[in-house]
Amino acid sequence: MSSFYVVAIAWIITVLLLLWFGNKYIYLLLDRNISWMAHTTRRFFIQLVVSTLYSLCCINLTYYLFKITTNSTPPDLTQIMVLNVYGLLFTIPVLSINFGIYFMMQWKKAQVQANQLKEDNLQAQLNSLRMQLDPHFLFNNLNVLASLIDKDRNEAQDFLDKFADVYRYVLQYKKEELVPLHTELDFIKAYCHLLKKRFGEALKIEMPDVPATAAMLCIPPLSLQMLMENAVKHNIISRDQPLRIRVYLQGTQWISVENTYQPLPKEQTIKSETGLENIRKRYQHLSALEINVSCDHHFFKVDLPLLEIDE
Repeated sequence: MSSFYVVAIAWIITVLLLLWFGNKYIYLLLDRNISWMAHTTRRFFIQLVVSTLYSLCCINLTYYLFKITTNSTPPDLTQIMVLNVYGLLFTIPVLSINFGIYFMMQWKKAQVQANQLKEDNLQAQLNSLRMQLDPHFLFNNLNVLASLIDKDRNEAQDFLDKFADVYRYVLQYKKEELVPLHTELDFIKAYCHLLKKRFGEALKIEMPDVPATAAMLCIPPLSLQMLMENAVKHNIISRDQPLRIRVYLQGTQWISVENTYQPLPKEQTIKSETGLENIRKRYQHLSALEINVSCDHHFFKVDLPLLEIDE
C-alpha cells in the first residue's frame, strides 16, 4: 500500500511539473505569433484547445508509463475514460482561473497605460500649442507683414489672410485628436505661404494633391507643422544652400515629410527630439502604428501613418 502512494505522489508531481512548464511554453510560443490585443477571441480558443489537448496528453502518457512500469500492464479503456474525465474536470477550471487572472492583470495594465497615454497626449497637445504660439514665430511674421505693407498692400493683405488662417486652425483644432488629411494639408499650405514669404528662394517646398480615395484618412492635428518647423529650425537656409522640404503620400498608408539634411553647427542646433516624441506619444494614444524616422547624409525623413475615420 505504501508503494502505491509513493507511485501516485510521484505521478502527480510529474504531471504538475509537465503541466506547469509545458503550458508556460505554450503561452510564450503563442505570444510570439498570436497577440492577445490583436486577436483576443482567436487567441482564447486556440490557447484553450492547445492547452487542454497538451494537458490531457501529459496526464494519459504519464499514467500509461507509470502503469506499465509498476504493474507491467497497460491501463484498460475504463481507466482511460475515467482518467480523461477527471483530467478535464481538473484542467478546464485551472485554465479558466489562469485566463481570468491573466485578463485581470492585462486590464489593470491597460488602464494604467491608457491613463498615462492620455496625460502624455494632453501634454503633447499643450506643448504643440505653445510651439505654435511661440512669440518668435509671431514676431518674425509681423516683421514680414510690416515689410510687405510698405511694398505691396495687396500682397500684405494676402499674407495677413494666411496668417489668420494659421492661427484660426490652431485654435479650432488644438483639442482634437484627429483631423481629416485634406484639412491638415490646407492648413500646411497657409503655413508654408508664411515660410516662403519669410525665407524667399532659400526655401523650396513641395506639397501633394490629395486624391479622392484619401477622403476618409486622418492625421493628428499640427503633426505636419511640427515636422516642417523642425526642418526650418535645425537646418541651414540660404540662397546658396536652399532648404528643400517635400511632403508626399505613400499610397493610403503613409504621409512623409522629407527635407535636405544640412544641419546647423552643433552649437546653434536645438534638439528636435521633443517634437518627434510628442508625435510618437500622440500616435501611441490613437493607434498601434508607429512613426518611422530615417536620416542619411542627404535627407532627413519622417513617415507618419494615416489613420481611418471610424464611421
